[in-house]
Amino acid sequence: MKKIKIDWNYWMVRFLFVLAVIISFKAISNFHVFTDGVKNLLGVLSPFIIGFIVAYLLSGPQKKIQSLLAKTHITFIQKKSRGLSILILYVMALLFIFLTLNYVVPLIIKNLLDLLNLLPSFYAYLTELANSLEDNGIIELIKLEELLKSVTASYSPEKLISQGTASLASIGLFAKSLSSLVLNTFLAFIISIYVLIFRDAIAAFFTQLFRKFLSETTFNRTKGFIQHANDIFYKFIACQFLDACILGVLATILLSLLGVRFSITLGILLGICNMIPYFGSIFASIITMIITFFTGGLNLALVTIVSLLLLQQIDGNIIGPRIMGGALNLNPILIIVSITVGGAYFGVLGMFLSVPVAAILKITLMEWLETPKKEDSLLSK
Repeated sequence: MKKIKIDWNYWMVRFLFVLAVIISFKAISNFHVFTDGVKNLLGVLSPFIIGFIVAYLLSGPQKKIQSLLAKTHITFIQKKSRGLSILILYVMALLFIFLTLNYVVPLIIKNLLDLLNLLPSFYAYLTELANSLEDNGIIELIKLEELLKSVTASYSPEKLISQGTASLASIGLFAKSLSSLVLNTFLAFIISIYVLIFRDAIAAFFTQLFRKFLSETTFNRTKGFIQHANDIFYKFIACQFLDACILGVLATILLSLLGVRFSITLGILLGICNMIPYFGSIFASIITMIITFFTGGLNLALVTIVSLLLLQQIDGNIIGPRIMGGALNLNPILIIVSITVGGAYFGVLGMFLSVPVAAILKITLMEWLETPKKEDSLLSK
């Protein structure tokens, strides 16, 4: 009896296609149920997702530490280089978190509380300025005092105090959710360690899985694209973080030398916002200038904004290009458009991630445009 051969790849592809059509139809007809189910599923899987993200971000430093340990002449360290590198990396990360929570966070909270205490004086100064401008006939058509009252109504001291009281009333709910946060953080921490330990096995599994469903040509092209996209994405994140740290330290030193109040907190703000190209540094500089104006006067505010602009020019033309190395090579117009679209749909995270995503899309489009058509290849032959 002749044995019947079944092409499992052929039928598996068609089964997955039919399954995708059914799921799509059910998702459209029951959209709210589907979104609620996806939200609940993401909530359950959030520790695993965060763990994979943490492992991905730490994979670069872990590889560098492992390569350094592998170069030693001690046999035990060479054999256990991966485990030791993960141990060293997480000890350093925990030490960094400990120092941040014990020294940096309390200082930032103290500066924010001091800034909130100065809000009534800020408000009184603006009101007095508006009255003097109107009395002198400088502003007649616009009721500046009423404008200030309408703008600052949501941020008045009384409003902030009432909101703070309401927040304290919900401290019980916060304590209840705190346990869930601690548990999810611990799970994400453990999962990230296991992902780094079994990184090669996980990569081999997905390689075998995709090779099973894709042709050799498609698999090689997809693999090359993923590797290229990963290099761009990871290099951008690492370089932006390093550049933000350098700028934050330099800005803190500069503000301290100028005698600006809240210099450490403002320096950290400048470093964090610098991770968003173009808009981030401008926003942080304006906030710094406004706070300096109210706490140190007009002359110090002007000196501060000019100094920050010079520092940002040095960062944008010397420090940044040396760190990034022109890896993205994007047109400034494309960067501005991508940041605008990413911020409009995904907020601050979208503004940060929009630049590497735009670079990946640009590379994909250029490779597609440079790929010759079948007709052109046949004619060339």
